[in-house]
Amino acid sequence: MKNKDNKSIWFPNGKYSKSILPSGKKAVEKLISVWWFFILFIIGIGIVLGVMIYYSAETVVKKIEAESLNQRIFGCLVDDGQLNQRIFENSFNVFEECGLNKEVFEKESLFYFKVSVYNLTDLINEKAYGDFSVDKNCQIVEKISAKKFPECFSRNTWILDDKENELNLIILTASNQEGERVSAI
Repeated sequence: MKNKDNKSIWFPNGKYSKSILPSGKKAVEKLISVWWFFILFIIGIGIVLGVMIYYSAETVVKKIEAESLNQRIFGCLVDDGQLNQRIFENSFNVFEECGLNKEVFEKESLFYFKVSVYNLTDLINEKAYGDFSVDKNCQIVEKISAKKFPECFSRNTWILDDKENELNLIILTASNQEGERVSAI
């Protein structure tokens, strides 16, 4: 079947009109290259948007780190509901006992912990490590919401000593790490 200009046109048997496609191989390549660059452009925009969304998402892990540090310290100080009595010795090294990195607590202000042991009314023993201003910051964060302040976690547990006396163990831990690869553990 021919059209008025004596050129072939599209038929159901698979023939097509030469007038639909540009004449010559270079014209066909130019037509395809325009679509090829359009597809590459769309893919590039998708990759750029994906990277921007990924890196703009804030991941705050301070609370999880503070809870994990608290759990680690509690686990090494308390065994089956009884306090490790070595905590009262001057030679007790909580970093070695709990497997903590001492340098992170001393050189950087990223982590803090305080262990307090009370009998029914009086303070028996207290040890704190890290930036001591964090303790005050934790008290402030309890009252107001602050974005750049450390996240704190406190555990208050009644335990027994070796003479079956009840003791109140309070462990306060804090993390002020902003997503860096520094680990206290």
